[in-house]
Amino acid sequence: MKGAILFSTTNAASLNIMKHLEQDWKWNKKSASLYSFSPCTKENCCSGVEAHGFDKTIIDIEPPEDLSRGEHAADYFLYASTHKSEAGTPALTAHVPGNWGAAEMGGSPRTLNMAYSSKLKQVLQLLADSAKKHKLDWPINMEVDHHGPTPQGGKQALIFVEIGSSPDQWSNDVAGRVVAEAMMKALMRPAPVVKVFLGIGGGHYAPKFTPFMLGSEGRAVGHVLAKYRAADFDEKMLAQAIEKTVEKVEGALIDWKGLGKEERERIIAVLGQAGMKWERV
Repeated sequence: MKGAILFSTTNAASLNIMKHLEQDWKWNKKSASLYSFSPCTKENCCSGVEAHGFDKTIIDIEPPEDLSRGEHAADYFLYASTHKSEAGTPALTAHVPGNWGAAEMGGSPRTLNMAYSSKLKQVLQLLADSAKKHKLDWPINMEVDHHGPTPQGGKQALIFVEIGSSPDQWSNDVAGRVVAEAMMKALMRPAPVVKVFLGIGGGHYAPKFTPFMLGSEGRAVGHVLAKYRAADFDEKMLAQAIEKTVEKVEGALIDWKGLGKEERERIIAVLGQAGMKWERV
């Protein structure tokens, strides 16, 4: 599957990451909103990749129509983005955007995006490897599905790759280098072959599922439902999560202590009605 990068020309982390793709990895800056990289000498190399920038808030950027077909068509998009938190704690994060319930930060309510779970696992592992290499001692976290965009009829997978969590970190030179390296390698390498699951329960930073993603175990999760969205989970959202996953969904992993007893029982009943296997973690 072929990837591309989307970025905002007004987003500090976007610009930091793109600067390092240009400087460290020799991406060609064709304009302020278009970069390209070709691993071969041909002008229109079939293995070439592009980065497209837009003068919009990053969570409002949808994949452009012209990247859904033709020689530059992409199957998935990596968003070079900021991550924000009230605590302002330094972190590198990655996740699938989308809304299990209300659309409080862009996108449409009760609308998920296509999850490329094995690629997300690869991105998180590459972030960890690059951070270690460049001596950036920041946490690497997977986040649950949240915020926009949620393109109508979107067939392409979306992954946000983020520098957090305040202006000091967004422009941090080492962080920009780390994320650029991880994104570059993810674009150039095939995704690992793993078994894919739906993650259910726990907090925003997926404490039970991040270790699955960072570890070498042959499992990955794509869509993750946080405890604070448990009430939004029903048969329709389960069906949507299965349909909107690139890989076959083998079952659900339930963060047992990350849900209340009544929440667990209701969710397990929904899974049972759909014939989905589940496992306690």
